[in-house]
Amino acid sequence: MKFEVVLPVLGFEDEKEFELEEVSDIFYKLKGKRVNFTLIDPFALRDYDFEISDEESEKLKLDENKKFLVLNIVTLNEPFLESTVNFAAPLIFNMDDKVMGQVILDKGPYGLAEPLKNFVKAKNEN
Repeated sequence: MKFEVVLPVLGFEDEKEFELEEVSDIFYKLKGKRVNFTLIDPFALRDYDFEISDEESEKLKLDENKKFLVLNIVTLNEPFLESTVNFAAPLIFNMDDKVMGQVILDKGPYGLAEPLKNFVKAKNEN
């Protein structure tokens, strides 16, 4: 599914369109003209709550009647559980209007590079 970029992905401001592909229940691929990302559903890993500005919400055309998807960029490492998730800059996809963007969270408990192994361990202990 193709999405128009209305809030740029940091470092890749020249990418104006991405294609989102579901790989599994929690993993996705995001393909641009010059860059590809591995994405993950953050809600499969942790409680995840944040607010975005009215301006960002307007650009993404979000309201309570729109279907949207929140995903986070994964930096793949070896071994796989050393891969990190960027929770501080989620990608938001408006599934109805086919627009997307990256939102930078100013405040909150979320880090730029949290290892996947932290979440696997936490789930195994419960």
